[in-house]
Amino acid sequence: MAVAGRRGRRDRRDHRRSSGTEASRGANARRRSRGVGEVILARVVRIAVVVGLLGLVVTLALAFRRDPHDIRTGTVNKPAPAFTLQRLDGSGQVSLADLSGKVVVVNFFASWCLPCTQENPALVRVYERYRSSDVVMLGVNYQESHENGLAYVKRMGIAWTTVADDDGRVALSYGVFGPPETFFIGSDGVIAGRHIGPIDEETLVTAIEKLRGQASSR
Repeated sequence: MAVAGRRGRRDRRDHRRSSGTEASRGANARRRSRGVGEVILARVVRIAVVVGLLGLVVTLALAFRRDPHDIRTGTVNKPAPAFTLQRLDGSGQVSLADLSGKVVVVNFFASWCLPCTQENPALVRVYERYRSSDVVMLGVNYQESHENGLAYVKRMGIAWTTVADDDGRVALSYGVFGPPETFFIGSDGVIAGRHIGPIDEETLVTAIEKLRGQASSR
């Protein structure tokens, strides 16, 4: 009986040791599993960060390679939004539809716009160059009084037609961010190009000659 009792107690101790060992092994396995999961998650996060940074670098590289003045927007390669505006000098109205079949250079300007003053000499020279041709230059005075706009036109020696966009609706339809902005409209009535900021003579002439060449080949 004593021997049997000792054996029973020993068996129970062995069972408890076995159960404890199995529990310890299970806990270790769970810790290892969590550790592997954390390592995998950390790797996934690192890969995602690297991919995101690479995408940002590529985007910035493409942005810096692009000429900031040569902007491709939703209006380019689409028909120019129609408009009819009052002349700044009050002598009547001008409708874009009346200029159909011609190359039209639309320049948004304002008297308070310093870059507009800077680009004006180039506009004057280009106007004189094409004034007897099929090219029409049209200045759109952006959101200011007729008096201020007209005073600026006289002061700057602007001889081409100028109209008043009092409420900025025409500028909005063209997606204008702010003056100066210049749009090049082909003889087919489609906006072929857009230039944001002060424009120079070479850019004006290049864009105009390209459109004139396309018109003559039709």
